[in-house]
Amino acid sequence: MKIPWAPVNTPSLHSKRWECIEVYHDGDLFFEALESAVRGAQGSIDIESYIFMLDNAGERVLNALTEATARGVRVRLAVDGIGSSTWTRALRQRATDGRILFKVYHELPWERWWRGGRAGPGRRKLSAVLRRINVRNHRKVCIIDGTRAFVGSMNVAACHLRSVVRDEAWRDTGVMVEGPDVAVLANSFEEIWAGSWRRLRRRLKKTRVQSSDLVRLNIRHKQRQANYLDLLIRIVRARQRVWITNAYFVPDGSILRAVAIAARAGVDVRILVPRFSDVVFMPWIASAFHLGLLRAGVKVFEYQRSILHAKTMLIDDWGLVGSSNLNHRSLLHDLEVDVVLSDEKACEALESQFLLDLEVSLQITRENWRARPFMERALGTILLAFRYLL
Repeated sequence: MKIPWAPVNTPSLHSKRWECIEVYHDGDLFFEALESAVRGAQGSIDIESYIFMLDNAGERVLNALTEATARGVRVRLAVDGIGSSTWTRALRQRATDGRILFKVYHELPWERWWRGGRAGPGRRKLSAVLRRINVRNHRKVCIIDGTRAFVGSMNVAACHLRSVVRDEAWRDTGVMVEGPDVAVLANSFEEIWAGSWRRLRRRLKKTRVQSSDLVRLNIRHKQRQANYLDLLIRIVRARQRVWITNAYFVPDGSILRAVAIAARAGVDVRILVPRFSDVVFMPWIASAFHLGLLRAGVKVFEYQRSILHAKTMLIDDWGLVGSSNLNHRSLLHDLEVDVVLSDEKACEALESQFLLDLEVSLQITRENWRARPFMERALGTILLAFRYLL
C-alpha cells in the first residue's frame, strides 16, 4: 500500500479518555470479567469473535449468553466463516436453541450450500468469490448495553485459560473500556451485522459516529490509510520509546523504515515477537527481518514461555491494544479493531507486562541469529514472497 506522507485530519466527536479502563494480561481474569458483564447485561449484548470454539471457554460464554436471552436481553453473535468454520454448524444450532441471533461473516460457499441456501456467491466470478474469502473478520469485541466493551486479541477459546491448559496458556492482552466512544464500536458492529453500509443507512435513523481518537477501525479504505499513516508518524516522532508486541510480525517497508528512523534517533525501540506460534512458520518469517532491525539499532526479543498472541504498542505515553497484527492481512485485508489507551495507569499496566515478558524472552543478537538452522532461515526468506497473503 502506497500512502502519501502527509498529515491526515480525523476529527473526533468524542472524548480523548475512557471513563473506565481495565487491562487484562491473564485469560482467566479476562473471561471472568466478560462473563460477569454478560450476566449483568440489561438490554443488549453484541459479540463478535474470529474464533469461537465449543470448548471450556466457549461453553461458559454460550451458557452466559443463553441465560441473558432468558432474561429478555437481546443477544447477537457474529463469527468469522473461516476462523470458526469447524464449529459454525454446531454454533448455529446452539444459538438457535438459546434464542441467540447468529451470523457468519463471509460464510464459505459450501457451508451455504450445505444449509440448502441459494448458491448466490457461487454464481459470481471466481475472482469475486476469492476476494470475499480473503477478507476475514479478525475482530474480538463484546459490547454490553452499548456502554461497556471488551476488546483485544483473545478469541473465545480455552487456549487462553491457564486454569485449563496450565503453562501452555497463550500470552495475550485484552481490555474493558467504558465511555461515549463505545458508541463507535456499537455502530461498527451494526454495520457488520447489516452486511452493507447501504442497508445499514436504511435501518439506522440516528447519525453514525464516524471517528474517534480512542477507537481505530479499518472497515473502509480511508480508515486503513489514516490509521497506518498515523502509526508511521507516531513512530518516527517518538521521543522516548517504541515498544511493540506482535504475534504475526510481517511488516512492510514503511514500518521497517519508521522503526529504523526512531532507533537511529536514539529512541528505545524494542520489538517482542513469539518464538512459538499457532502458525508454525510465522516465527521463521519474522526472523527474516531480525538482522536488518538489529543493524538499525532496534532491540528484538522472542517470547519463550508459550505462544505469544498479544498485539500491543507503547509509543511514549500512547498505548494501543487490539486485534491488528503488523502484517499485510491486517493492513490490507482483514477487519480489525484497536483501542487507544492514554490513561497513565493503563499505559503503566502495558509497560509492566512488557518488561515481565522480556524476562522470559531471548534477546536476539547477530550471533544467535546466525546460529539458527540454515533451513529455518532459508524457509523464512522463501515464505516472504507470499507475505501479501500472510
